[in-house]
Amino acid sequence: MRDVAHVLVVAAAALLLGGCDIGLPAGRTPHREGNRLDMGDQPKLKPQRKDIFLARATGLMEPQPGTVAVGETPYPYAQAEADRAGAELVNPLPHTPEVIAHGKFVYEHVCITCHGPKGAGDGTVTALFAKPPSLMTQKVRDWPDGQLFHRPMRGQNSMPSHARQVDQRDAWSVIHYIRAMQRVEPVAPPPPTAAPPVTPGQPANPAEPAAPAVAPTGAKAGGK
Repeated sequence: MRDVAHVLVVAAAALLLGGCDIGLPAGRTPHREGNRLDMGDQPKLKPQRKDIFLARATGLMEPQPGTVAVGETPYPYAQAEADRAGAELVNPLPHTPEVIAHGKFVYEHVCITCHGPKGAGDGTVTALFAKPPSLMTQKVRDWPDGQLFHRPMRGQNSMPSHARQVDQRDAWSVIHYIRAMQRVEPVAPPPPTAAPPVTPGQPANPAEPAAPAVAPTGAKAGGK
């Protein structure tokens, strides 16, 4: 009899401990009792939510004006200064197999989704988004390295700036890899230009005369 009572006490204690372990409703969200409190049920700053302290639109902290992070080199050229960047910037990395291999690694992990494996602008995301121009056109081949480097730093068309996602040395190594691809891939044709819109009554070909106006049905000559 004493053994049966001992077993019942142990079983009851196990049930109580198990109830605490599986969690009981408490506060705004259920959390585990004991020392395992739910860290999600507390006031704190979250990146994509409104700032709970200064009532700003987002909790993301922007750097103070004029400050530069340690190890960061701000890109000095504006978005419209591609020609100036091409004239002044020089690739600081040597043209070595190691640099080209690193550029290939960065390209295949960052650029390939839009620009495709051979730079033809046929990446997987182009099934849903605008197709970028080929990197194999003669126009891109004629760009200086600095002008090609400027595009991911400031963005172009539907491509946003990658200055905070890609280190500048990584971007320069990608330039070496793109040049290596351009030496083995054929020259791609330039992208087609969009035809100018045609206004009603104007011929699609300017050399053709405009069609004569047709009088409304029922109108009499001389306006009578």
